[in-house]
Amino acid sequence: MEKIENKVSVIIPIYNGSIYIENLFDQFDRQTYTRLEILFIDDGSTDGSDQIINNMILGREISSKQYRLIIQQNTGQGGARNRGIEEATGDYLVFVDQDDYIKEDYIEQLLKKATLSDCDIVISGYEHVTIGGEVKEHVELTNSEWCRFMNITPWGKIYRTAYVIENKIRFLPVPLGEDIYFNILCYSLAKQIAFTDYVGYQWVINEKSVSNTVHKAVSEESNVLRLFEALINMDSAENWTKDDQYRYFILKTGIFHLLYAAKDTTVKRLLEYRDEIFQWMDHNIPGIEKNELISYNKPVGERTGVRYAVFIFMILRRLRLDGMFLRFFHFM
Repeated sequence: MEKIENKVSVIIPIYNGSIYIENLFDQFDRQTYTRLEILFIDDGSTDGSDQIINNMILGREISSKQYRLIIQQNTGQGGARNRGIEEATGDYLVFVDQDDYIKEDYIEQLLKKATLSDCDIVISGYEHVTIGGEVKEHVELTNSEWCRFMNITPWGKIYRTAYVIENKIRFLPVPLGEDIYFNILCYSLAKQIAFTDYVGYQWVINEKSVSNTVHKAVSEESNVLRLFEALINMDSAENWTKDDQYRYFILKTGIFHLLYAAKDTTVKRLLEYRDEIFQWMDHNIPGIEKNELISYNKPVGERTGVRYAVFIFMILRRLRLDGMFLRFFHFM
């Protein structure tokens, strides 16, 4: 009997991405694994993205790679990915962002790892690159528990579709942290998670991307506490809040969002936001500021720059100098 290969559904949210579409098609045309269903979810684009996609689909010969266009009103990246999950017919799910790149063997390598390990999720590393292709950061995962939090995005992974569907795992309908919520929920319910040191995803530094334009200033829609509230209300929240690595991840997320939003937020609002974040953490995850992983050499596997940033910020906080630092950082 002929062996039936697994079908992989690739979900790509599109929002005013007309300049990226030809490149996306080229990438998938070159993939070494060919039993693919490529789902373009046009999320209310106004630049003719849907027509460009449709024309490129019509211009392709029939093959084992199936291209589909799904058009919907704008719901945000999380909503578009959710629609992709509902429409997918493959055995596995892969997510790709419209302005990023994947290597020719990307899907083949992740699928091979998933089938050999018989797991629900495979997590891989990534490269952070400029629009011109210069690699600014190469993140290669080692087989450690911290890998779960080294890449918390939906890209750089492959998911078993039946597992996602059966557990009703979906993205939050919010612009900040919808991917973190999705993956924490996935980790909570997965029977087995695998890691690979293979790096085949390139995350492009794009200052005009949706994430980089929505998240810079503190606002109601980009408030990280919306994510934290969703996480604390998960059924598995009690178990997660006892996990030192998870507690460190929440602390890191709060600190980095403060720093990311600092330059485009008034000093007064930034300091208020700092108080809101730490009051929430202290109330909902008591003792989070005393986590033993807050160190210059922990967690093992985390990038040196990230460890140092969290460690130094928490030293300043204990000395009550974090407010002065945020003021300085705002004006840098």
